[in-house]
Amino acid sequence: MALAPLTAHASGDPSAAVVHFLASVLVTAAAAFFGYYAVLNLRLNRLDSQTPFWRYLAAVGATAGIYGLLGIAATVVHSRALTAFGHGALLFCIVFLAFSMREVYYESALAPAPDEQRFSLETLRRVEAGFVVVILVEWVAVLLVEQSLVAQLVKGVGSVAFAAYGVVFAEKLEAMARGTALDTIRRHLLLVLVALGVLGVADLGVVAGLSPVVVQATESVFVVLVAGFLVTATVRLQQNVEGLAR
Repeated sequence: MALAPLTAHASGDPSAAVVHFLASVLVTAAAAFFGYYAVLNLRLNRLDSQTPFWRYLAAVGATAGIYGLLGIAATVVHSRALTAFGHGALLFCIVFLAFSMREVYYESALAPAPDEQRFSLETLRRVEAGFVVVILVEWVAVLLVEQSLVAQLVKGVGSVAFAAYGVVFAEKLEAMARGTALDTIRRHLLLVLVALGVLGVADLGVVAGLSPVVVQATESVFVVLVAGFLVTATVRLQQNVEGLAR
């Protein structure tokens, strides 16, 4: 039997729908400001090696904003397509944030010499391209297959895998960049990454036997956390813009 997507409609609780709507509005607004300052950093950046990093952060802002907009729409319209693209936007957001950690690690002056690296940047990029196919599989599962449980599992596994991937590089950066401006940005982005990873697996609580209302409330809490962490990261990006503009 197909498992209904976990939305405000699935729980049937009007108050949950209101909370979900407001949380989605918050993450949409926070993502817009985050993306704006990421683009400003990209334009003012003087180091070519950091350009991919800022591009990934701009993509994080865009995908987080799309996720928020789809969350708003999902409180009004019950649609498998909205669920699919919402899952996809969340996964892409996690992917871009994880890749930003990897990119700045390999491309910065802090990275070890190429002959000391276990995997080359080119090799990792090829492997990552293969992993991104997981997102496309998730979309197909929701849009073409009547088993949304498959999509939830794919999203959950993908979220944890990509979030863990980003955390690994974030921890490597911590050892090299401690006390620098890069370390401050890394710590703010790490909070966003962890919150997104938890959000990606939250709806699997229904599969584990938890009440849909409890799971919906948990999702809303982490959406709000993502919005809050994006705001604090945006403040740091704004400060970086002010420094680059001098």
